[in-house]
Amino acid sequence: MASKCPKCGAPLHWYNFRAECKNCGVNIPNYNWEARLEEDSENAEVAFAKLHYKLANFKSGTVGSFPRILRLVFTLLPLVALVVPLVKMNLVFPFYEKSESVSFLTLVLNYITKLDFFGGFSLMSATALGPSVKLLMFSILAAFIAVAAGVLNFFVVLIAAINLRAGLNVVLNVIATAGWCASAVFISMFITTQAQNTINVFSGNVVWWGYAIGIALFAANVIINILTSRSFKKQRKEQPTIEEAVEKEIAELYN
Repeated sequence: MASKCPKCGAPLHWYNFRAECKNCGVNIPNYNWEARLEEDSENAEVAFAKLHYKLANFKSGTVGSFPRILRLVFTLLPLVALVVPLVKMNLVFPFYEKSESVSFLTLVLNYITKLDFFGGFSLMSATALGPSVKLLMFSILAAFIAVAAGVLNFFVVLIAAINLRAGLNVVLNVIATAGWCASAVFISMFITTQAQNTINVFSGNVVWWGYAIGIALFAANVIINILTSRSFKKQRKEQPTIEEAVEKEIAELYN
């Protein structure tokens, strides 16, 4: 309920349930309904005009030209990095031995979801395995950061296109590239450290071309988004502002 009567301005309290003002007797819900209906209509027209402007930006920002379509495709391409092998490993335990190529996807499905992953953090303080386990955990965390930034980048591409922005996409892809590089470095150091350990339960080598694919795809996204950001900036300068576009659409509606 309004705080004041729209006709006489008398204060209205929360316990005033009657439709009529006790001061002047006017029917509050129906008072000046034609003007209020016209105001609601104008507000709706403005809201639709703003929606049209943002939808036009979204279409232009995602599929408005071949470079922008290419950017949308490259946003998804780093998913390839999740399935290519990153490490070839050999595990040797009493009565158990296993050799396989591990990708990020198999790491998650075959190890992290089946083993006590967080228990690995407790091993970081172990005397014999601590230093090497630290490097392994750092490598896994860096890979997770890279993947999280890559996934978030896809949604930001769609959301930021409404306002023709791409700066945050550049930042996310830089983080993803750095994370993938750090993961490769840490896992290489882990394998080297483990090879020098007297507890020979693990041996293996880094699949550098697997990491190179992920790094190259994320780095390509950095370059593409920098170019797109410049393109967006130029377009924002050349096209009407949202206020100007709304005013023009409303004027055309009444002409």
